[in-house]
Formats: sequence, structure tokens, C-alpha cells
Amino acid sequence: MQEIQADVVLLDAQVFTPLILQAFKNAAAHGADPALAVLAADPRVAEAVGRLDGWDYSTPTGVAEGYDAADHNGERSGPSAEEIAHSIAATIYSVWRAEMIGHTIDAVLDPLGLPRPPSSLSMTALRNLLDHYDSESGVGASGLDFFNVPGIADPIARRDVLILLSLKDALDSLAGPAFAAAFGGSTEQMDYRWGRLHRIVLAHPLGPPFDIPPAGGAFPPSFNDLPGFAVDGGFGVVDASSHPARADSSDAFMFDSGPSRRYAGEAKGRRGISGRTVLPGGESGVLGNPLYANILERWLTNESYPIRQRTKDVKRSAASTQKFVPLRRKHGDCDDHDEQNDHADDEDGKEDCR
Repeated sequence: MQEIQADVVLLDAQVFTPLILQAFKNAAAHGADPALAVLAADPRVAEAVGRLDGWDYSTPTGVAEGYDAADHNGERSGPSAEEIAHSIAATIYSVWRAEMIGHTIDAVLDPLGLPRPPSSLSMTALRNLLDHYDSESGVGASGLDFFNVPGIADPIARRDVLILLSLKDALDSLAGPAFAAAFGGSTEQMDYRWGRLHRIVLAHPLGPPFDIPPAGGAFPPSFNDLPGFAVDGGFGVVDASSHPARADSSDAFMFDSGPSRRYAGEAKGRRGISGRTVLPGGESGVLGNPLYANILERWLTNESYPIRQRTKDVKRSAASTQKFVPLRRKHGDCDDHDEQNDHADDEDGKEDCR
């Protein structure tokens, strides 16, 4: 159960990445449509396809400042070469997703003045179109052609052009102004680490400085130049950390919520329940209290702690105890008609009416 709760694999990538790889293979084949051949000849596209080909669909941050499920008890460790590779692939794919929606669904609906479907329905529609492409050639139940490429008659070539054009445009975007805050205009794909985009700020109803980060300064953000904590995860993963499918800028992949509590328990008969849990923050809601965000790092790395089920265990481990005791009214201390006044202790320890 804990492994399931920590699952940060992109399910949609398992569906669409093979189509990207096949499109590139078709484009590189002898006799491919000229529009496809040009895309296949782009060294940046070829490099990106190579990175996607070796990807396992996971979403590590790829940065030393990031929090990953692979880290232990909130102790961040430097990313391995494999984690960096998967991180870059996650970035490229996630930006390709937005471009692909834009070149198909949005490109057809926008000129007609029709509303764009939300993220999840957009991905459902895109998959439906591609799952039935052999028979429908990209035409939806409405009769609209979502894979219309002027000048290309072959429906397979039209599909592959849009897939690879979306990849090329994703790379252009990553090197452009929209992502300058995260990647500084770099054209080096090695710089496209997922943790620079996928960041969380736990938004407090009262706003800063109660947000985490900064939690009153107790927990600074992962980067000096970007808000939030760098974390793994992404669109639609089990470990809730989603963002809009059309995310297309440095801060568009950020999110402000997640599992309010992770829990796994096992019933052990007469011995009761053995359970583990974790919270996104701490037990105290008082800013500046040591328990305001003391559990946060474990939550960020998908770790947990044992729940104390027995009263004696709770008392033994208590950091402090706060008692709420009602004050008793003493006859004659207050006017009989002032029955609604509250009592409180004055500086001499005597009971006052006020």
C-alpha cells in the first residue's frame, strides 16, 4: 500500500510515448513524406526521441534540491545519472503533452468558438482519437477532423507530423521566454530537470508567511530563484501532485495541494492495529512552533511514522500537555444578576468577574 501511495509514474506517458517513438521511426524511413523527413533530420528532435526511448515513465526531480520518493526520511540525496535521465524525459514529455493538445483539440475547437475540454477530458479525447486512428483517421464522433494537416494526404503521415511537430515546438518552448525562469533560455536538454518545473507550495488560507514554504522562514524553497519545493510526480499520478495538462511555462506545473494524510494499517487481532501515517506539515497550527512543519520532509519523500495506538505510548512520547479546565463560580463573588459574566484569575490568583 505504501508503494502504491508513492507511485509517481505517468500513466498517460505509457500510452503516448510509444506513438512518439513510432512517429520518429516512420519519419526516418526511406520515402517518408518530406514534412516528416525534415522533422526527423532535426538533431534536437532526434536527441529528445532518444531520451524518451530510454525512459521508464517515472518523474524524479533530477536535482539535489528536490524531494523524491527514493530519498529516505526527508534526507535529500544527489540524483543518480539514471534519475537525471528520467527527469529530463519527464520534462520533455510533459511539455509535449501541452503542445499536442494545442495542435489537435485546441486548434480545431478554438476557431469554432467551442469551449476547450478540461485536462482529463482532453487527454481522454486525444487517446480516443489515436486508439481509433486506423479506422477514423483522426475524425471524432462530431465529424470534426482533429488531425488536419494541409498538403498531406496520407492520414498516417498527418498524425506523425503533428506528433513530431509537437515535440519540436516543445523543445523550442523550453528554450524560449516561457521557460526562461526555470532554464534561462538554455538549448541544452541536459538542463531540463523536472524538479525545476514541478514544485509545490502548500497554500495556507491566510497566505504568506503561513504558506509552506516559507513557513515563517523555517523551510525555505528548494531554489533561490523559484518558488516552492521541487518534488517528483506529475499529471494524473497516483501520488496526487497533478497540474494542468496544458501547462506551458515555468510556474504552470506548480500545485498547491496533495494527500492530506497518507495511512497504511494492518489489523493484528487482539494486538490491535499496526498503522503508519504522515501529514503534510505538523501537528501545530501555530507559526513558529517547532511542530508547525516538523513532519513535512517525510511527507515530501513518501516516508511515514508509526501511529501510537495505546494511551500509555502517547503519554510517554508527548512533547507537551495542554489542559483545558473550566473555572468554577464562587457564590457571592459576582452580582446575582450577572450570571453571564466569565471568571478569570487576576494577577494575585484571585477570581475576578469580567
